[in-house]
Amino acid sequence: MSYVYTVARLRGMENHILDTAFFARLMDSSGIDDALKALGETSYSQWISGNENFDKAIDSEMLATCKELESFVPDKELIDIFRIPYDFHNVKVLLKGLFKVRGGEAEGRRYDLLSRLGTIDTEELKTAIETEEYGFLPYGLTDLIPQCWQLWDSSKNPQAVELLIDHAMFRAMLNVAEGLKMPAVIHWVKSRIDAENLRSAVRLARIKYDSAKALPFFHEGGTIRPDDMARLLNEPQETWSRLLSHTDIGAVLGALQDSGDIKASLSDVSKSLDDYLIRVLENAKYSMDAPENVLLYLLTKEAETRNMRVALVCISGGLDREFGRRLLSNGR
Repeated sequence: MSYVYTVARLRGMENHILDTAFFARLMDSSGIDDALKALGETSYSQWISGNENFDKAIDSEMLATCKELESFVPDKELIDIFRIPYDFHNVKVLLKGLFKVRGGEAEGRRYDLLSRLGTIDTEELKTAIETEEYGFLPYGLTDLIPQCWQLWDSSKNPQAVELLIDHAMFRAMLNVAEGLKMPAVIHWVKSRIDAENLRSAVRLARIKYDSAKALPFFHEGGTIRPDDMARLLNEPQETWSRLLSHTDIGAVLGALQDSGDIKASLSDVSKSLDDYLIRVLENAKYSMDAPENVLLYLLTKEAETRNMRVALVCISGGLDREFGRRLLSNGR
């Protein structure tokens, strides 16, 4: 199936992506009113009308982008791969709320934390989980949710339940990618799994977690086996880039170690990994018929919304601007 028209439309939309220069100016705003004035000539102006809920407004921009792409992208599954993590986020929110309610916390439900960016309507998902009618749910959720309840009943361990959900999320993303039979998209999903596993490895190393117990924290399906990731915890972090030099993500580790960021805050590591996941797809820019341009555009737009959230929170909350600038993803 030809993607020439789709890529041409995306190229036009790319002209409206906010660049690093814009966010540099935004971070220099004197206050929230000045920041909102700067947003007046961007697409965010239609969602942000005052100092109210920025998260909701930013999600509205991202949702509108997904809906627009669905109107002309031949394979909707490309957009689904991007949106699936939001479905699994919503499952976590709903189950955690029910765990608390059944534990005696009448106000345990947090519907305000649900994201509209998933592929499953939030009201339908909420009804399905609360009434235990899972039969119509996609991505293996029909079987996953009862497994979560069994695990919770036996362990009362929320982290174990989260890991079970995350394992299923990556399986779902990989299944959809493999169904598309697009090698570059499959490679990106595998890279996404590698990035999450590396994030977990850094987090576990910092708390000196026992490597013998670490395997459940790592997901199957990436280019690096979970047991190889777990074994990293036995090695000094300074050697990780050499040990992973045969992988794409090894270069990211090398850059982090050269800058010292791997021993800085986890937010610096996460930022580098987010940027890496965009770079994995950047060769698509040179093709006018590459389907992975759809995913690349969505990731670039998501990075923009992430930057917008960081900037507005810093400005409205009077937080350290320099710290905020460090969190900004590299834009176009």
